[in-house]
Amino acid sequence: MTRSNVPRKYSSEIIADLLAGITPLEHLQIGAKIMLADRIGNFMNEKGWNNKDLAARMGKSPSEISRWLSGGHNFTIDTLSEIAIALEVPIAVFFTPPSSKVIRNIKLTVTVNDVPAQLPYRTSGSQEQA
Repeated sequence: MTRSNVPRKYSSEIIADLLAGITPLEHLQIGAKIMLADRIGNFMNEKGWNNKDLAARMGKSPSEISRWLSGGHNFTIDTLSEIAIALEVPIAVFFTPPSSKVIRNIKLTVTVNDVPAQLPYRTSGSQEQA
């Protein structure tokens, strides 16, 4: 049997009713908790750490770290400060979107033939020319 990579559309009246009952405040709170857990997990991954590694640096149990990373934990500033110190990052990084990363750096050379003389163009390090 072959599986498709296209997500299957699923609808459920029960789920729709549950989602309809979420207030905008609850939606924001849930999103923030998930975002914080995701950011912490990303920093752990960048360092090659697992829950046990972070737990050891913080004096916590791996199961507590697992609960934090589940996306439902209501982080306090104190806890986020401890995590930031353990990860050796500023606490502000938990509240900013991740920066883009270069996955593959390639050099691209473009050759243009027959450029009309009236079009302005720029060469590297020069002023606009006509």
